[in-house]
Amino acid sequence: MVRNKAITRKKPIDPLTLSIIEGRLEAMNSELGERVLRQSFSYSTAHMRDIGSALIDTQGRMINIGNYMPAHSAGADIGVKGVLDAIGRENIHKDDFLLGNDPFVVRLGHLPDWSFVRPIFYGDDLVFYHFFKTHQYDTGGAQMGGYYPGLFDCHAEGLLIPPLKLIDRGVLDEKIYGLILRNVRGAAMMRADHMLVYASMKKAEERIIGLFDAYGKETVLTACDELIRRTEASVRREIATWPAGTYRAERAVDWDGTTDRPVWARLSLTIKPKEGQLIFDLSESDDQVDYINLSFGRAAVALLAAVAWTLPSDMPRNQGMADCITLVTRENSIFSPRYPATTQGQVILAAVLTECALAALGQAVPEKTSAMWAKHLCPKFTGRRREKIDPRTGSFQLYSVATFHSDGGNGAIYGYDGTDGLGPYNDAGGILKAPIEVEEWEMPYRWLKLEFMTDSCGHGRWRGGLGPHVEMLNTSEPTLWQPHDCVAMTGNSDGELFPPLGLMGGTPGRVHQMGIRRKGRNIKLRTLSSAYLAPGDIIWTKSGGGGGVGDPLDREAEEVRWDVLNGYVSNRAARQIYGVVIHPRTCRLDEQATRRLRAKMSAGRGRSK
Repeated sequence: MVRNKAITRKKPIDPLTLSIIEGRLEAMNSELGERVLRQSFSYSTAHMRDIGSALIDTQGRMINIGNYMPAHSAGADIGVKGVLDAIGRENIHKDDFLLGNDPFVVRLGHLPDWSFVRPIFYGDDLVFYHFFKTHQYDTGGAQMGGYYPGLFDCHAEGLLIPPLKLIDRGVLDEKIYGLILRNVRGAAMMRADHMLVYASMKKAEERIIGLFDAYGKETVLTACDELIRRTEASVRREIATWPAGTYRAERAVDWDGTTDRPVWARLSLTIKPKEGQLIFDLSESDDQVDYINLSFGRAAVALLAAVAWTLPSDMPRNQGMADCITLVTRENSIFSPRYPATTQGQVILAAVLTECALAALGQAVPEKTSAMWAKHLCPKFTGRRREKIDPRTGSFQLYSVATFHSDGGNGAIYGYDGTDGLGPYNDAGGILKAPIEVEEWEMPYRWLKLEFMTDSCGHGRWRGGLGPHVEMLNTSEPTLWQPHDCVAMTGNSDGELFPPLGLMGGTPGRVHQMGIRRKGRNIKLRTLSSAYLAPGDIIWTKSGGGGGVGDPLDREAEEVRWDVLNGYVSNRAARQIYGVVIHPRTCRLDEQATRRLRAKMSAGRGRSK
């Protein structure tokens, strides 16, 4: 399936005007996200920046993508199309506010990701759609916030909202909205956040109308055409330098939370330099399974992210880049599931798809792409605090928190080491980690340990980022506690079986580990699982880091010494992996011994040094 291709205008525009319009559109789009981020109540939105925004024109093209999570914004063209196809473009009016989360219609995320769309009119002319998406505080279902594996079908995961008009020409449909809010937890807070999104979109519309007033409708729309045209031309010129051919890769999720066997994503990438086109075929991937199936739009995002990271870093992110990518899927597979398949854990499969894309691109252009990142490791904590009662309702305080502090590092890139604890592919460094004090206030856990682990990264000429060791103590009051009060869900976590691979001779990072210490006994906690935590339990995670790039013997000896001094690499690994001899007490580099050891190790590998 290919994204829609539109006919562009051919009116010339001067470079200065183009640059100003581009900057103002980007600022207005990002302002939407900032307004919501700074004023929302939901933990995921306010403290984690688990959001995405995009500006779409009437031809369905992404003009620009907000600088937030690509998982939410980079497939906005597909999400908006799904919403409009369901509602009907002839039914779109001024001051409408559209909503949907159905993964089989919107096709851009799992149930907790609600997509909001607002049409923007200039006078009587529809000119843009503004798109916003964020992971909701709750969507109903068995547990708060999603990520509860082992469910029967998508209805057990939560409330499916087909695309609908929440606000029609400025009038809120209280009957529909009341039905929605009756089926979620934290309804008052969610209502406040939704109305914040609506008001923020109205403010963004005012900004855009001001831009049209300043430059004229035709000039602004011509600028949009030109921005997309230039991006597409730049991407195709870059792809024209890549080697033609078909490159294959496969990677696996640990399991699907139900059937105890890995789930395999298989990809073939065909590079067509003359056409400047990349074709990703996922047809040989496994049939649909439980829980982790991926919607088409979310698969497109996972691939676009890998391509964007392989292209030059200054390349604009808009429809011009997306139009250089073709995605082929197979019906009833994990990348094109049939209703009512479960899709809540698709964030895990999306990461594996990005891994496949990086592995294929690494065969073609290894110096342009990155080694694999550590997979997402992020137990989500939900439950009730019986010692805290809302005086207005008499209800216990609920909590739903995903800390993101357990995430490992990203993979190295040719010329650069990875970043420690950056977070998963879905976030691309855009996620925030809430202050620990906020998390300890939100939920009954006290942090005992948060430290990066020596040698957790993949080694290489450039090493991957480190993974952390985290420990948290359950501080629930024993006389009040009941099992459902403290649930740890790992349905958003993967990577116990398959480490992030290195590139060009770099080594893999470590696999992840998790567990619960209860009364001196260690209990294994798996990925894609869940557990009740009792007072006094300590939940712990040990994350792997990203893969390395290049032969470790080529890393500068002084850089290895710095790594040892700062705890990134052990003295033992420095000697055995990097061939660098460092005095254990003085930490001085023995240059002669290092040269001899590296020569010996190179000869043993049949490698000329």
